[in-house]
Amino acid sequence: MPVKGRLRAVRMVLSTAVVLSGLSATSAVGVARNEIPVVDRSVSADAVQQPPAVMGRWMFETASGAPLVTPDASASGNAMTLYGGAQVGSGWVDGGVTLDGVDDYGVTAAVPVDTGASFTISAWAQADTVPQESVALLSVPGRKQSALTVSYVPSATPDTDPGRWRIAMASSDTRGAAVRKVDHGRFFSPTDWTHVALVYDGSAKRLSLYVNGELEEVRCADDDGDGVQDDPTCTNRVSWADDVESFKSAQSMQLGRAKTGPHTWGQYWPGTVSDVWAFQGTLSSSQIARLSLGMPGLPTEVPGDY
Repeated sequence: MPVKGRLRAVRMVLSTAVVLSGLSATSAVGVARNEIPVVDRSVSADAVQQPPAVMGRWMFETASGAPLVTPDASASGNAMTLYGGAQVGSGWVDGGVTLDGVDDYGVTAAVPVDTGASFTISAWAQADTVPQESVALLSVPGRKQSALTVSYVPSATPDTDPGRWRIAMASSDTRGAAVRKVDHGRFFSPTDWTHVALVYDGSAKRLSLYVNGELEEVRCADDDGDGVQDDPTCTNRVSWADDVESFKSAQSMQLGRAKTGPHTWGQYWPGTVSDVWAFQGTLSSSQIARLSLGMPGLPTEVPGDY
């Protein structure tokens, strides 16, 4: 392990030893010397979680040129070009971009995050009407698979079920690659302004989907405690999954559409999108909750963790 990596590991163990055991700093040094094995190898980027960093933010307050280009508020300068009849205007947070669900979409100049590592992406969305088929809020395509797609999937019983927000993530950019899906169905309607955030923890291989700042967890009842759910037709629902593999895409992020074939696009979003963020690294639940408050004028920086 490189010297700097060993020093960081020592500091971590020292802090843990002092907090948990009440040892003095001097005694903790002894614990650290006895407990830290010396491993002669480099530590991968995902072996130690790094603090998240803002890699892109699109506020849709202004746009210029032909086609229209809206700026990235982060230091990355990763502007988004708007195609079709997409127009910027008002949104839930500061500005918003309106897409017609037919051929309007946006494309970033470059992929904002490494989709093969830990990352977080969030956006506010509002559909004009309840979609009758799956529509994509955003996606990051590859050559043969999409690294990720965030979409709304309608329900067969819209009067009693609002549908699902869904993340789909492919394990590799190859035909036949496994595609994991995570759903979230606890919201009122896609025609309401809704905050959607996906968090991928590359080291833990966990994919999580937050809607309006919360994960979904619905467990089937077992009132008699016999370990068997009372309703055999009930299905547990959680908006996260483990052992999810990802791959690194080199293609730009698409707003409002997804790849439907090798050279075809579809699932165009019919409505408005506001305040899209991209972070390298994982935001905590409380940081996602802060973004879901939808506060105008929020500075372009990693939200505080509280």
